[in-house]
Amino acid sequence: MTKNQAWIHKYKANKLNEVIGNDESKAKLWKFVTKFKKGQKPLLIHGPSGNGKTTSIHATAKELDLEIIEINASDTRNKASITELLSAVLRQQSLFFRGKIILVDEIDGLSGTKDRGGVPALLSAIKKSSFPVIMTANDAYSKKLKTIKKVSELIEFQALNINEVTSILKKISEQEKLTCEKGSLKAIARRSNGDVRAAINDLQTLSNNNELLKSDLEALGEREHKENIKKALLKIFKTTSAEVALPSFDNVEENVDKIFLWIEENLSRVYKDPETRAKAYDALSEADKFFGRIRKWQYYRYYVYIYNLLSAGIALAKDEKLEGTPVFRESNRPLTIWMMNQKFAKRKSIAEKISNKNHCSTKQAIKGTIPFLKPIFQNNQEEAKKIAKYFDFNSEETAWLKK
Repeated sequence: MTKNQAWIHKYKANKLNEVIGNDESKAKLWKFVTKFKKGQKPLLIHGPSGNGKTTSIHATAKELDLEIIEINASDTRNKASITELLSAVLRQQSLFFRGKIILVDEIDGLSGTKDRGGVPALLSAIKKSSFPVIMTANDAYSKKLKTIKKVSELIEFQALNINEVTSILKKISEQEKLTCEKGSLKAIARRSNGDVRAAINDLQTLSNNNELLKSDLEALGEREHKENIKKALLKIFKTTSAEVALPSFDNVEENVDKIFLWIEENLSRVYKDPETRAKAYDALSEADKFFGRIRKWQYYRYYVYIYNLLSAGIALAKDEKLEGTPVFRESNRPLTIWMMNQKFAKRKSIAEKISNKNHCSTKQAIKGTIPFLKPIFQNNQEEAKKIAKYFDFNSEETAWLKK
């Protein structure tokens, strides 16, 4: 195990009975895989995020010594890529003649009008499969999955209850030799809303020097369906694991411009060590370079590099996990920019009117004309009235020139 390995991987189940909860659904999964026959319907496992769907599939494969071929539908959306990738996988003989499971994860990401034939291509390839095909989705009853649902066998995995999540956290804390204040593990479990993956990540993020205090949980706040930016920043600035940091912005409803501002505002406040701070600023500047290329050339595939640098890049700038819980504050730069824009709005409107009359650029008007108009408006009211009438300056613009 690596020192900074994400606990969700360090403590993943190796056998199906090690996965907590959803016993009936796990039994159906086991039966589907062990009794599979060619031509059988694919399996669609659905339920909320972090409830053990994918973990159960991997544990089943490992226990039965099956090779697992995983395709993420969110990354493979169109007909050509689905046909090329999945068809090749279904035709290939497994290494050392082992059986295999074809896992199409996050099938929600495949369906939709923009997928250009991805769904029909997937269904066509599945019909020819000699191996069990299992798909996962958060919501099987979404209209987008209507076609897939018709030809699949459905198994529902429900969110785990508080006691089940707490038992998982307790087992991990014992393995990590964490001293946990009474009620702290249950508080994390309650806030996770049944999302085990999120609960384990929170436990790893908040453990300071092998200790977890209830006061540390205040940084989490009440978990919402969509995480807020401060919670994402807490994960990034606290952890030294890339696997924990990378998904930090996945459920944050902030555009990338705002994320840049939040990190820039808090980076120097949280990272005190000069070397750590320098590495973090390097990651931030590299992310900004990719953002510039997107704005210039519309290379939208660079977004993945931006988010990787803003999450794992910032997190891995430090060698050791930070102690304590940092307090994050929002950047005031947008307000400053707005105030500056308001300040120069009058100058800009004056320059535009001068530009129209004198047939020059607004830049020339600002540099070459306005500096000469201001003394006139401040010292010669009669001449100022004539000039204002000529350029059609309004009262606010006239008042600005008089200041």
